[in-house]
Amino acid sequence: MSHASRQRGLRRRRPNFDDSSSSWLVTYSDAITLLLAFFVMILAVSDLNEGKIESLKEGLAEVISSETTTTPFTDIRQGIDDYIEQNGLQDQVSVTLDPRGVQVEFANVALYDSGAASLKPAATPLLQELSRVIRDVSHGSHMIEVEGHTDDLPISNEQFPSNWELSSARATGVVKYLLESGIEKERLKASGYADSRPKEGLDDLPLSEQRKANRRVVVSIRRY
Repeated sequence: MSHASRQRGLRRRRPNFDDSSSSWLVTYSDAITLLLAFFVMILAVSDLNEGKIESLKEGLAEVISSETTTTPFTDIRQGIDDYIEQNGLQDQVSVTLDPRGVQVEFANVALYDSGAASLKPAATPLLQELSRVIRDVSHGSHMIEVEGHTDDLPISNEQFPSNWELSSARATGVVKYLLESGIEKERLKASGYADSRPKEGLDDLPLSEQRKANRRVVVSIRRY
């Protein structure tokens, strides 16, 4: 065979790379498949946590749709907000969402008389609605923590030697009500903070208004 023939044969066998080829999609698809298999394996060997799965679903939904997805926490906020509006309680109750869940904040006057830790009769319908929404919307991977907060005015009497006892008793009173309303005890927690955690952003208010805002009970519904 002549030298020219050998050269032509070599040219015929040389692969033809086309820059417009979509062959890179095959490699990309393989990588995605392997990544999916990896996460399935991790999930298979891990303890299932409904709260973490719920958080993952929310994150994926927001990334895919660029919109806030409906969650148990948004449903809780909507349910309480509707009750607040219907009963004109905007100055006594507020609801906020954060990355961990939802917070329902009660001004002290909504639940308790000054210096007392026995729930007011007028607080019953409000706590009934809170209990109903928690039962209907939340689930076992949601923890409910009730925080009692006071102002910085000291208290000292036979029943409450300090604000620590008062704030703890107020938080416990709400927890007991939720427990009696059918919320599982494993999900409930009461904490009393006295005046150790004042609200932020109150510096421009008169001192009397700051103290009024700090007298509060906060119910937080969180993921484990």
